[in-house]
Amino acid sequence: MKHNLFALGLVSILTGLSSPQASLAQDPSAAAIKSRIEAWGYGEVKDLSRDRAGGWHARVVRNNVEIAVSVDKGGRIIAQPADGQLAARCNQLYGIASRTVSGGAGAEGSSASNMGVIGAGLDCQKGRYDEGIKALEKILNGQRVSYPPG
Repeated sequence: MKHNLFALGLVSILTGLSSPQASLAQDPSAAAIKSRIEAWGYGEVKDLSRDRAGGWHARVVRNNVEIAVSVDKGGRIIAQPADGQLAARCNQLYGIASRTVSGGAGAEGSSASNMGVIGAGLDCQKGRYDEGIKALEKILNGQRVSYPPG
């Protein structure tokens, strides 16, 4: 009996049936966690893994920036901010918008657009990068100003 169990274990290891990735792909809770992350507006969920404490970790894309997220045992999603990347994107869009929309050289735009750019710039300064990026992209798209993809 011991030999049969050993042989079965050895075969499953050699064929990859017991690899962590194979078991993760078959784990229904992994699919549920991935769905939960996507429902919160994060895309391209990859590298989903579970830690020893029962929490989940993944790499996701939000606002064209890849960031890390974790999901605790209570189901709360915590974004591990890639502040440097988000801040750079926010500043990049703010620079374009402030030159083209809000009174810079050759700017064309209403005072409402100008106030929107100022408000989005304040979001960027206060670390609310998601809000700033979304607002700036909306303003730039509304003014038909092209900007580099994130």
